[in-house]
Amino acid sequence: MRLSSNISQVHQNITGNVDLKDTSSMEQGLRNGMEVIQGKSPGQSVTGEVILRDGNDILLELGKNQLLQAKLEGGMMPQTGQMLSFQIKNSSSAKVVLMPLFENLSQDPNVSKALQAAGLPENSITAAMVKAMMQEGLPIDKQSLYQMNRYINANPQVDIQTLVQMQRLSIPVTPENIMQFEAYKNYQHQMSESLTDIVDAFAQTFQEITGSGNQQEGINFYKEILGILTEELSASGAEDNPQSLEQTGINPNLAAAGEGNSGLEQEVLLPQKEMDALIEQLKKAGVPDELTNAVADGKIGRKEFLQEISKLLSQDALPEKEALFKLLEGKEFKHLLKNEMSKQWMMQPEEVAKEHSVDKLYEKLNSQMNRLNELLTQTGRAATPLGKAVSNVTGNIDFMNQLNQMFTYVQLPLKMQSQNANGDLFVYTNKKSLAKKDGSVSALLHLDMEHLGSLDVYVALSNQKVSTKFYLADDSALDLIMQNINILNERLESRGYSMSAEFVSRDEKTNVMDEILKQGKNVSVLAGYSFDARA
Repeated sequence: MRLSSNISQVHQNITGNVDLKDTSSMEQGLRNGMEVIQGKSPGQSVTGEVILRDGNDILLELGKNQLLQAKLEGGMMPQTGQMLSFQIKNSSSAKVVLMPLFENLSQDPNVSKALQAAGLPENSITAAMVKAMMQEGLPIDKQSLYQMNRYINANPQVDIQTLVQMQRLSIPVTPENIMQFEAYKNYQHQMSESLTDIVDAFAQTFQEITGSGNQQEGINFYKEILGILTEELSASGAEDNPQSLEQTGINPNLAAAGEGNSGLEQEVLLPQKEMDALIEQLKKAGVPDELTNAVADGKIGRKEFLQEISKLLSQDALPEKEALFKLLEGKEFKHLLKNEMSKQWMMQPEEVAKEHSVDKLYEKLNSQMNRLNELLTQTGRAATPLGKAVSNVTGNIDFMNQLNQMFTYVQLPLKMQSQNANGDLFVYTNKKSLAKKDGSVSALLHLDMEHLGSLDVYVALSNQKVSTKFYLADDSALDLIMQNINILNERLESRGYSMSAEFVSRDEKTNVMDEILKQGKNVSVLAGYSFDARA
């Protein structure tokens, strides 16, 4: 670069930090700039304002009376006046080579103009903010920039893109929502896993309570947990559970146990070996013979049994505390309790099709999680693994409710025959179209299963025609679905639909949040048609 031949242009573009009235001032500025560079190692970065560029030769102002003449690599063509960061490739006095860094977001002149108009400082953070807002289709007027800048200052450890995307989706920027949003983006949002964490953490918390010799506190803890799990039984148990208390005869108002129950489907509480051990523990704990016999004869359901134990604990009707403690601590009772939690908090696949079944599940979950959270807070155990697991489920439900102000999305925690699975159901069509019932509707059902792996089903419905695409990574699983697709086809035909199916093998896993973000830029909000996960 021939600086002398361009001195007039340099003089016009310089910011005033270097006196260019004579050549000596320029030379001193260049020496000062080299001192800055030679104090750094290759790989480190340097930031400066572009004063002049001639092809790949560039003149930067690094600071007051600090100029740097360098060779530019990377093919970038910076403009005069831009504030850019570079990686030092070579810092010898003979030849300084710089590589523009990817975080040079201010290279877009619109970024600088927006920040200047808003009166905000131009730096790497504010430049990244404006760039992200432009990418997400958000306005970059003064008020919008000020609001986003406040979010960033209040959450300095949070990725700027996360905050901008939450703003675009109209999700309130709170610590809880930030945690859930990032969990969804990182594919760590599965409700089924969070519910399993609660089941596992419950046993751990009970052991922590009783391990320090607080047996009575542990018994009281169990009493509260059982009360929460069986709270609905008095109102809906006889209707929802064929083996209700009145039918089994455990209710003290009935004279006999289980008469006339021969036609009911028997619910197997535990494998026989565990059942024998449980019955022995019930006898030693002083549990009334009517209840023990009903368990032994298979004339009481799991939930009804737990309610009866809850009543006995509430009434302090079991004086044999040591034996009672062994009953509650025993693997048999814990296994039974774990099975009941899974039954209440997860859905059988056939239940999903029932009207309002998903609403009822989340209504129950929200109620029980709130009560569990209140119990753990009152007993000073909110910071335990159980407290954190409950808080995570509550936050997940609240976050889904926020998403459903704009989209139709729900998680489906599923109880399969030999495994648990997590499903994500997302309807692509915006809610305005759904409300008017016009046009086609398309949806994504994503399932994570232990044996089949990750399964994506894209469904498009137009009039009575259903088009489906099945995506799996495992070829054998794909073959299995192809061999049994006639079952789905027959069921749809019986309801007046015609179906076409396509099967594709692919390795990548679908991220539902990515799908939501793709759709979100042109979605109209329609209040009143949101799926409320809290019912």
